[in-house]
Amino acid sequence: MLDRAVDILMGRLNVAASSKVGLSFAAIGKIMTAGPPGSAAVEMSARSYVAERLGLETYQRPDDIGAALSMVGVPKIWSTAFPVDAHPRKTALGVIVSRRNRIVHQCDLDPLPGGTTTPITSSDALDAISVIEGIVKELDAHC
Repeated sequence: MLDRAVDILMGRLNVAASSKVGLSFAAIGKIMTAGPPGSAAVEMSARSYVAERLGLETYQRPDDIGAALSMVGVPKIWSTAFPVDAHPRKTALGVIVSRRNRIVHQCDLDPLPGGTTTPITSSDALDAISVIEGIVKELDAHC
C-alpha cells in the first residue's frame, strides 16, 4: 500500500480522482519542495509522510482493508477477489482480529464470569494463520 501511494504521489501510477491518503497541505508542500521533481529526495519525503499517515491506522478489519486499498486505487477488493464468497472470508478474518484484540488489549480473559483466559490450541492458531494466508494471497493477486 505504501509503494502504491508513493507511486501515485510521484506520478507513476494513475488512479481514480477520488483516491486519497489524507496528507495535509503542509506535508504536500514539504514533499514538493524536498528537491527537484521526481528526485530521490522527493520520493523519500513522500515515502516518509505517507508511511507516517498510514501508521495512524491498523487496517486489520475487512472493511478497513477494503477502504485502505481503495485509497490507493484498488476499489472493491473483497468482491473482486472473492466474487462468490466474500462474506464468509470477511467474517472469518473479523473473528480472528477480534480474538487478537482480546489477547492484546484484555489479556484474553474469557468474557464469562470467572476471570480465566480463553483456551487456545496450536490447531486454533494454525487455522487462523491458514485463513489469513489464504485471504492475503487472494487479495495480493488483485493489487
